Amino acid sequence: MSSNNNTSITLAILQLQSAFRYPSLITGFILLIGGVLGNILNIIVFIKVGNYKNNACSLYMFVRTFFDLYVLIVGLTTRIFTTGFQMDFTLMNRNWCKTRGGFNDINSEGTYTLICLQAIDAFICSSPSVGVREKSSIRIARYLVIGTLCFWCIHEIPYFIFQDLVIVGGTPMCITTNTIYARYRIYVSGLGIITITPIIVISIFAYLTVRHMKTISVTRTLSSLTRQTISMALFQIVAVLVFNGPNAASLIYQVITTNVTKDSYRRAVEQSITSFIATYYYGQYASSFYCYCLSKRFRNQLVVSVKEVVGNVHANQVFPNNQQSGTRT
Repeated sequence: MSSNNNTSITLAILQLQSAFRYPSLITGFILLIGGVLGNILNIIVFIKVGNYKNNACSLYMFVRTFFDLYVLIVGLTTRIFTTGFQMDFTLMNRNWCKTRGGFNDINSEGTYTLICLQAIDAFICSSPSVGVREKSSIRIARYLVIGTLCFWCIHEIPYFIFQDLVIVGGTPMCITTNTIYARYRIYVSGLGIITITPIIVISIFAYLTVRHMKTISVTRTLSSLTRQTISMALFQIVAVLVFNGPNAASLIYQVITTNVTKDSYRRAVEQSITSFIATYYYGQYASSFYCYCLSKRFRNQLVVSVKEVVGNVHANQVFPNNQQSGTRT
């Protein structure tokens, strides 16, 4: 009887893993292709329009695009190979084991920092007070962007030191060799910095920004560029909450049930769900372009920028009829 039960449980686990593997693989490919294409279009629009040179919120969005692009190309691509094709390169190469997660975290932490700065800047720009709105400075924004990159690079130095490829029971494993730092990665970095803190910060400032925008007098005093960047920031904040919410719930559940005794089937269920959520989580790095497209002005800028790139329209080159026929006259 026990052997039959073990066999049935094993079959159920295999069926469960297969059922989750294909949706996770399809979701990963959709996010990868759509996200890379969207971020490339973001870069084209921001460079052609040039608002990031004079607007703090636009600068945060522009720099974030490069962070998102790296996370998708490196982080999501390797995750697709690992979950869909059972090809974990961190178990094959020691250097990749020591660097993959660190560089990926630098970019993801940079993304979350800029999202928070973006939410704060939207709140400042929508303030009824002219003096508060003047606090939004492109000069300060540049310092904050540089400071963000430097801070997270320094923050990840211990990862490059303690992460290593080791053999445990004859099986290669890419793990953190320092137990104290491993706990820090779980509770402080994973749960606090990347998950809970951004959700709290952007939720508070998004709520305050919406309150400001409901004031007609404030909306009328804002420039069209400011209104555009505020709306784009709010759309992106909603996307972050949608994609990061399940990941936050999953991490909190894992922390709460760390010491709970679980049978093999329950562990398989949790691992399958966690694996799918981990892939779905990359949606926040792939969604910015599609959130920005909800802005009519951004869509118009996109059309003009793409036409310039492909050579169909040359901006700022207008040829009146009288100029074209001048020599003939």
